[in-house]
Amino acid sequence: MTIDTMCHMQGQAGSSAPWRRRVRGALVTLFREMARRRRVRRTRIDLAGLTADQLRDIGLTQREADAEVRRSLFLVTDRTVLPK
Repeated sequence: MTIDTMCHMQGQAGSSAPWRRRVRGALVTLFREMARRRRVRRTRIDLAGLTADQLRDIGLTQREADAEVRRSLFLVTDRTVLPK
């Protein structure tokens, strides 16, 4: 007799499976959101470093680029990535 058989006989089989799925799902969601925010931050940092000509090439004005960079609180306070 295995532990699975004993748990099944006692009516406890799979009792932790839904809990584990929920935790795993929450962790996957958390890590995906962290990765998304990291990509957005990196994009804003790159955007802050573009020249007026480069911004024009991608169809943005300096004002639009500045507004996008300002959407990130930490980039606004970090003097090294402020728009030129």
